[in-house]
Amino acid sequence: MDSIEGEWAPSGGSQRGPEPPAGPIPAFPFRREVENPIDLLPLGAVEKPVLPSLSILLPALNEELGLAEVLKRIPQATLHQRGLAYSIYLLDGHSTDQTRAVATRFGAEVFVQSGRGKGAAFREFVPKIQEDFALFMDPDGTYPPEAIPDLVGVLGTDSPVVLGSRFLGKIDEGAMTSTNYLGNRLLSWFASFLFATPISDVCSGMWAFVSERLKSLGLTADGFDLEADIFAECALRKIPIVQVPIEYHQRLGEPKLHLKEGFRIALVLLKKRLRASTAVPRDESTPEATSAGPAGS
Repeated sequence: MDSIEGEWAPSGGSQRGPEPPAGPIPAFPFRREVENPIDLLPLGAVEKPVLPSLSILLPALNEELGLAEVLKRIPQATLHQRGLAYSIYLLDGHSTDQTRAVATRFGAEVFVQSGRGKGAAFREFVPKIQEDFALFMDPDGTYPPEAIPDLVGVLGTDSPVVLGSRFLGKIDEGAMTSTNYLGNRLLSWFASFLFATPISDVCSGMWAFVSERLKSLGLTADGFDLEADIFAECALRKIPIVQVPIEYHQRLGEPKLHLKEGFRIALVLLKKRLRASTAVPRDESTPEATSAGPAGS
C-alpha cells in the first residue's frame, strides 16, 4: 500500500502503534481529589506535649545522712523514660543539722513547716501541690527510691492511692526489730478490723497519690500517725488502695519512732473510727485494699 505523502512509512513489516489519546497527558504520580483535605499547620505551630508531673515529698527532721542517700538514688533516668516531669520537695521540721543544705545541694526545694510534727508538715504542704501525682516517703534510707516508678506507674482513675508494703516485699536482716515487726503487724490487723478494709502495712512510710484525691482527704494527723490517718480516710471514703511490694533497709541515723508511738497510732485509729459518721463523703470505688506486683513486672 502506498504511503500518504508527508506520513512516515514503517519498515521491516512492523505495524503502526495506536494513536495517542487526545488531550493533555496526566502528570505522575496520579492524584485523586479528596473531599476534606487536611490543612497543614505552619512549622512550629504544634507545641510540645505536656508531660504528667510528679511531686516527690520528703518529710524530714535532722536526716542529713539518709536524705543524701535517698536523693542520690532517685531513678531520674527511669522517670524521664516514663514521661514524668518531677520536682522534689523537702518538708523540713526545723532541722538543726545539714538536712536543708543537703536538699539544696541536690536541687530539691525546701519547705520549712510553720508548726511541729511530720503529719502537720504534710498537711500544710498538700494544698500547695500543683503536680498531677504526689509521692511521699521517709528519707531515712529505709525505703527504696528505686521503687518510685513502680508505685507511680500504678496510679490511675481506678487506683488513686498506692501503698508500698514492706510485708509484701522483703525486709533486710536487722532493718526491723522483732518488737517493731510485731507492733506493725498488730497495728495493721487492728486497722483492717476496725475499718473492714484489709491492709498489710498501715504504718508504711511510702505512699503515692493522684493529687486531687489526696487533697480531698480530711487529714488531721500531726505526728507519726500520718500514715494511719491516710488509711482511715481512704477506708471511710471507700477509696481503693493498691499495695505494691517494696524492700525495707536499715535506717541511716538515729531512730525516732518508739514503742509509745505504736499505742498512740492505735488510739488515733480507734478515735477516727468512732467519730466516723454518715456525713463523710463516699467514693463509689471498691473499698478494699488490693495487692499488685511492681509496675512493669
